[in-house]
Amino acid sequence: MRAAPRLVPVGARKPNQLAEARLRQAWRFVMGPALADRTRLLRVEREILVIGCWELTRIAALREASLAVWPQMRDRIHRALRLSLRGIQIVPCDPPVPTPALPQDPDPLRRALLLLEARHQERVRLGLEPE
Repeated sequence: MRAAPRLVPVGARKPNQLAEARLRQAWRFVMGPALADRTRLLRVEREILVIGCWELTRIAALREASLAVWPQMRDRIHRALRLSLRGIQIVPCDPPVPTPALPQDPDPLRRALLLLEARHQERVRLGLEPE
């Protein structure tokens, strides 16, 4: 029996990209809800987790706290995502760009059709489907 192929996020081909994609999907679990709202994953570089924080006044405190809890975070990441990371680095970054909310149409069928059309346009843009 052949094993089913694993789905890989679009564009994730290298090991670091795969690690980043998996971490982005589980960010709230990895960081916890309090930190997940103030930080974001920037990259995984040479097995170092690079985290960005846009609240400059909190960076020093986050760095101190991360040193204390890094062993537990590393173990949680390893158990849940099978990623082996050696360290953590917290750097300043720009705040996330708010995503515009789609207008709510009272008709559920029309909402579903709009969602399907948006997904189709995204797949066309990525070259996964013909126009």
